[in-house]
Amino acid sequence: MREFELIEAIRRKIGAPGRGTVVGIGDDAAVYEPPGGLELFTSDAFVEDVHFRRDYSTFLEIGAKCMVANVSDIAAMGGFPTRATVSLAVPSDVGEEEIGELYDGLIEVAKKYAVEIVGGDIVGSPSGLVVAIALVGAADGDRVVLRGGAVVGDAVLVTGELGGAQAGLIALEKGLPSEGDIAKALARHRLPAPRVAEAQALLDVATPHSMIDISDGLGSEVWHIADESGVGIELWEAKIPVSPGATEVAKRLGLDDLDLAVSSGEEFELVVTVPPSEVDRAIEHVTTVTGTPLSWVGKVVAAGEGCRLERGDGTFEPLGRTGYEHLTD
Repeated sequence: MREFELIEAIRRKIGAPGRGTVVGIGDDAAVYEPPGGLELFTSDAFVEDVHFRRDYSTFLEIGAKCMVANVSDIAAMGGFPTRATVSLAVPSDVGEEEIGELYDGLIEVAKKYAVEIVGGDIVGSPSGLVVAIALVGAADGDRVVLRGGAVVGDAVLVTGELGGAQAGLIALEKGLPSEGDIAKALARHRLPAPRVAEAQALLDVATPHSMIDISDGLGSEVWHIADESGVGIELWEAKIPVSPGATEVAKRLGLDDLDLAVSSGEEFELVVTVPPSEVDRAIEHVTTVTGTPLSWVGKVVAAGEGCRLERGDGTFEPLGRTGYEHLTD
């Protein structure tokens, strides 16, 4: 497998430049004419045996999940993804067929969310596979939502169900059978979905003060909102939507499914704070338009109260910064 032959094969797989792109793959840089409004930019690197394992996922699933993570970042700020570059560090035991399958996954997600892959790089890796994606998005100025706008009294809402991604990983590690709700958890781990449509539906009927996607775990993300906004957040145990897959895996292995729901990363659901007066119409609209449930799971409180969890018996306990964190021992 030669570098430039592989690049040319990828160029053919992606196809001709799309509307607004003047120069795509093949030159020193892509050239495009940006749309009106604000531009968003995000980037992520995905490292073998940290973010994915080849014995747990196919190359297509790995590529798809890497693109989903970047698209989710744009969705969490109220934007639409537009163009991406993909760079690979490829170890010697990965061949052209596997790289083609990886790109099939990248392209599948890219096309679904109107993303054009306009360039990147390919280098050799002395150890594992690395996928690095940079993604540009667009948004109207009055529709960009940051982490730092939550105010005391806001309702805290969450899309979808939580815990399935981590439950799927645990099921793979423990060799649980792919059946019933466990199969759903495995699918959630391998092929998650970004909530682009859900974010836009929410913006159509509400004025979210803050928003973030769940990449590292619900507990971690609410702390990000709290820190950036200078507030505290209270979650209600009884209202957190736990996925059936998390419940089934927890039951089989003697785990707490709520712990899975709070700590599970790579869910790519949205956490958003809105005025309480907008909750009912937001829930009805998002659920009707997208089919994804939207749940009221807590409220924004004063900064001095920190982030805490109200248990079913009415008692409170501190909410740990649960979730995955890089660069820790």
